[in-house]
Amino acid sequence: MRLLKFFYVIVFFCILATRLISSPIPKRKRVFGGNHHKHHNLLLNPTMSLQKLTAEIYSVYDKQDYQKCQQLLAPIKIELIKHNLLVPLSSNTQTEDQINDLKIAQRILEIGALSSLFTNNYSGFESYFAQLKPFYTNDKIHNINKPHINTDSTKIISLFLLYLLSQGSISKFNVELEMIYNSKQYDIENDKYLRFPIDLERNLMEGNYIKIWNLLKEEKNLPCKEFTHFADTLINALRFEIAKSLEKTYDAIPISNCKSLLYLPQELSDATFETTLKESLDLTNWKFDSGVIYFTKVENEEAVDNESIIKNVLGYAEQIESII
Repeated sequence: MRLLKFFYVIVFFCILATRLISSPIPKRKRVFGGNHHKHHNLLLNPTMSLQKLTAEIYSVYDKQDYQKCQQLLAPIKIELIKHNLLVPLSSNTQTEDQINDLKIAQRILEIGALSSLFTNNYSGFESYFAQLKPFYTNDKIHNINKPHINTDSTKIISLFLLYLLSQGSISKFNVELEMIYNSKQYDIENDKYLRFPIDLERNLMEGNYIKIWNLLKEEKNLPCKEFTHFADTLINALRFEIAKSLEKTYDAIPISNCKSLLYLPQELSDATFETTLKESLDLTNWKFDSGVIYFTKVENEEAVDNESIIKNVLGYAEQIESII
């Protein structure tokens, strides 16, 4: 009897061991789960907080509720840190699943950059751009030896270049530009996003103001809707450059001519025109008297290439003649 019980015990453990061996080993679940297209359908397991938050921010961003995006980004970034996805490292770029998860993290940061821009949170925009740089230059996430043309990454980079131009940060602009030129992953000539701020800066430095005006005055000339955010600021910067060229070149100029040169309507009253210039361009050394603007020379001004300035300013001769 004891021998029979012992036999049954042996058989039971043999069956149990067989089932354990034949059972599949559970696979590691991806942080976001599933395969993702451009907008990433994430919710294979909607109980996971990062998946839920990510799906929500995609939906909110598509609805253009940028304030709500800003609110969602703080808890999402905490979850990204918990899952080791906020910065691409050698340790989290080993497998295809890890790389796919990092691509989704990159898109979240891009939404952070764009929503910051649309809510005029420029410090946030700078911060998100800095966080995106390690993603854009990581050779596991992107093929850095192959040109990427008209992508979300080149759009974000171009917006940052426009931001620097609008702030007058030419030295920072040139630093970013040098890194772009030294990288094989960008094709400036064929990328509509990158080409725009680079052409803009080149024309600004050369004093080709008419070309800049033609680029900025109509939305259809801009590569994408996001670029319209900087149009007004850049037009104001353009007017400032023209104004400085005028005051360094002439002693006085008729107000009507100045309106045309600064791309302001003739219908604008002289008083309103004067107020606009002093408030938006901070031109305190201009004196308005009887339809003429007199430029008060500032002592110890840096020497300028008047011949070049005059050549550029006189490019508006036809406009002036039509007014006179």
